[in-house]
Amino acid sequence: MSFFSNKSEGMMGIDISSTGIKLVELSNARSGYELSAMAMVPLPRDAIVENTIIDSTAVTQALIEAVKIAKPSVRNVAFSVSGNAVIIKTINMPVTNEFDLEAQIDFEADQHVPYDIDDVFLDFQIQGMSADDPEQIEVVLVACKREVVEDYQLVLSDAGLQAKCVDCAVFALENAAELTEEHGSADGMGQLVPDEDADVHALINIGANMMNINVLINGQMSFVRDQFYGGQNLTEEIQKEHGISYQAAEQLKAENFSEIHPDALERFYVGLTSELVRSLDFYSASKAEFPVRKLMLSGGCALIPNIATELEQRLGIDTVILNPFKQIKVSEKKFDVEHIKRIGPMLMVPAGLALRAFDE
Repeated sequence: MSFFSNKSEGMMGIDISSTGIKLVELSNARSGYELSAMAMVPLPRDAIVENTIIDSTAVTQALIEAVKIAKPSVRNVAFSVSGNAVIIKTINMPVTNEFDLEAQIDFEADQHVPYDIDDVFLDFQIQGMSADDPEQIEVVLVACKREVVEDYQLVLSDAGLQAKCVDCAVFALENAAELTEEHGSADGMGQLVPDEDADVHALINIGANMMNINVLINGQMSFVRDQFYGGQNLTEEIQKEHGISYQAAEQLKAENFSEIHPDALERFYVGLTSELVRSLDFYSASKAEFPVRKLMLSGGCALIPNIATELEQRLGIDTVILNPFKQIKVSEKKFDVEHIKRIGPMLMVPAGLALRAFDE
């Protein structure tokens, strides 16, 4: 699922986060996809705060550097938005065709979006028939603040790039997850009937300061949520526990993880599980008959040693790490294959964005 997209001759995926730029370009291969270009460039702290670009010059320069490193074959970009800039709602509407639905969507959006309709971009996707009423269809309504999209478009343009597709991080996550053996694709267009064998997976992408959550039932999106919690919280706990600077705490986390005081790790996990339980409780309030059976982790925090085991023990839910580069071919001649496969979990969103180039 994407919104504001414009089918083009090719696109790369660029994830612009609070900590850096992640660029991925894919090409078709005999047995799926192959990595064509990739770069990761850090951003200064506070260049982007809660999805708001504070230092546009720093972001533009990082984009230029990423393109210089990656040498992609295109300048067209798919990027994502998340957090409080985006509203995603699943609503029921009378059965109709897509053309007539488009004429009604502004009215429906006015009922569900807490912003002036003139101040947002809107899009929608038909999910399928409603499980509760055969005369209704489920429609996913997406709205994003215009100023946020336009700010991202501006820094991309200043870097010599052109935005061709704007996506939501939770949808890009879902797109990439379909490549993985742990999740795989499924036909989610049928009615959802409570079933003890239903596949209910929670895709959880935990970055530096944001967590994207997408719960799918038999492959169909059922609940999405973005929360401000992530690896930065662990850095702050290390900083407090060890009495060191933020940069020193980041270095300790990256280079000497085993030396982190257990109390700092414990506070981080208590906070993380609390946020996850809150989100899963929100989900269960409307879908109690479909309990989440598996957590699928990605993002920078998925690289934390033993995080899957910790969450599985604390939440009592089977937990795995997703890595799209187990399935995407990586050339040994062009890339450090071992490194890319090691950091693969933190490239789920840009990989999902890059896959938009192959949408029909």
